[in-house]
Amino acid sequence: MNPFAFFGLEPRFQIDNQALRKLFLANQRKWHPDFHAANPEIYKQALEQTSINNKAYAMLSDTYSRVKSVLSLNGIDAEKEQVLPQSFLIEMMELSDLIEDALCGNQNSREEAEAELGRYFQENEKTLGALSEDADSSGLSNDILLTATALYQQHRYLSRLRKNLSGITEL
Repeated sequence: MNPFAFFGLEPRFQIDNQALRKLFLANQRKWHPDFHAANPEIYKQALEQTSINNKAYAMLSDTYSRVKSVLSLNGIDAEKEQVLPQSFLIEMMELSDLIEDALCGNQNSREEAEAELGRYFQENEKTLGALSEDADSSGLSNDILLTATALYQQHRYLSRLRKNLSGITEL
């Protein structure tokens, strides 16, 4: 599914969230199943449209899901491409060690890990914002798409580490 096409939007890393919300609500009013209960055929279509509307909105309202959608539309599987720099992976191994210490009860390690994660998330979002502006002005070049893929993967990696720090184990 192309969530951008569903809402009639141009595929971009950044979108106007208020405009997206208005489109979502307009579709909800138009296709809410309760308004079409008297006609079984239209009711079924309304259920399908409402489901698509909800999924498309969820994809576009989340920054990194939106990035993944843009990448997918440009032929990049953000889950499979291996573009993380070696330096990032080494830093994450060090952060993982810090998280292990924190999970063993070391409060200083916990505080340091939380601060480091916050710094990495902030830097990732800042870089993505700058990249989005570049893409808006110059288009989606191969370099921009590869950088966006790396930022997406870094965000996922950092999210897993944050879950680990909070004691949630991912399989």
